[in-house]
Amino acid sequence: MLTRTIVSRMVFAFTAVLMVPNLAVAQAGDATPPDELFKLGNEAFNNGNIDQAIGHYQQCVEARPNFKEAWYNLGIAFGRKHQFEQEIGAYEQALNTDPRYTKAMYNLAIAYEDKGDIDKAIEYYEKVIEVEARAVDARINLGILYARKGRLERAIEVYLKALELDPEVADAHFNLGIAYGKQAAKASAPEEKNALIQKEIEAYKAAVEKNNSYHKAWYNMAVAYNRLNQVDEEITAYLEAIEAKPDYPQALFNLAFAYEEKSDPTNALAYWRKYLEVSAELPSEAEYVETARRQIERLEAANPAPAPAPEPRPAEEAQPQPAP
Repeated sequence: MLTRTIVSRMVFAFTAVLMVPNLAVAQAGDATPPDELFKLGNEAFNNGNIDQAIGHYQQCVEARPNFKEAWYNLGIAFGRKHQFEQEIGAYEQALNTDPRYTKAMYNLAIAYEDKGDIDKAIEYYEKVIEVEARAVDARINLGILYARKGRLERAIEVYLKALELDPEVADAHFNLGIAYGKQAAKASAPEEKNALIQKEIEAYKAAVEKNNSYHKAWYNMAVAYNRLNQVDEEITAYLEAIEAKPDYPQALFNLAFAYEEKSDPTNALAYWRKYLEVSAELPSEAEYVETARRQIERLEAANPAPAPAPEPRPAEEAQPQPAP
C-alpha cells in the first residue's frame, strides 16, 4: 500500500507585549531601560531580524531577570532558529519567574516535541491543563501525542474532555476520528472493527458540521467509508473534499479509484485527468502521477480489465493546535 503522510507542524505564537505595568522610569544618562529593549526586540522580530531580536531580549532579561514576557519572546525567537535547547531554557526561565505562566508551558511542550522528546512534551501539556482546566487547545495536542505513543484510549479520553469543554472545535472532532480509526486498525474482530469505523465516521461528520470546508475531515471520512466498502458514500465524501479544496491531490486520486470500483470508467477517466492537471508538476506527486497516467492509458484504450493498482491513499494525520 502506497502511503503518504501529511505532517502539520505546530506553530509558535508570538506575544508582542508592548507595555508592562509598574516599569521604572529611566533617568537621563541611564542605559536603555528594559521596556525599551523589549520593544526593540519585538520590532526586530516582526521585521524578521531574529538575531537582532534575540540580542535585545537577552539585554532585557539581563537588566530585569524577572521579565517573563521577555524570556517568553526570547524562547520564540530561538525557536524560529531551531535552537531548541536555548528555546527550552528561555521558557524555563519564564516559568521560574511565574510557575503558572501557561503560555510558556504550552510553547515549552511544543519545543520538546520539536526536539523529539514526546514524554516531556506530554508532561508540559499535562501541566497546562492542571493550571488552566479549560485549555482545550492543549488537550487536543496532548491527545495527538498520546495517540502517537499508541495510548489510544487515553487520547480519546483527552479529546472527549476537550469536546465537553467546547463542542464547537472542529479539530477536536477530526482528531477524535483519527484515534477511532487507529483503534479500528488494531481490532481483530470484524464487528468491533466496523463499530469503531462508524465512530470514526461520526466524528468526521461532527467536524464538517462545525466547518463544512474542512477538506481533511471529508477526505478521512471517505477513506473510512472505503474500509466499509460503502463506495457511494465514499464518492460523496471525496466530492465534498474537492468542493472545499479543488486542488486536493489525494482526494482527486482516490476519487478516480472509487469510480473505477463503482465500474464508472467515464468519471474515473475524468478524475484521473483532473488529478494530472493539479499534480503533474508537483515533485511530491511523481510516483502517483505515473499511476494516474497508466490508468488513463488503460481507460482510453477501452480495456475493461482493471490494471493492478495500489489501494487508496491513507487518511490525513492529526491536526495540532497552534500556541495561544
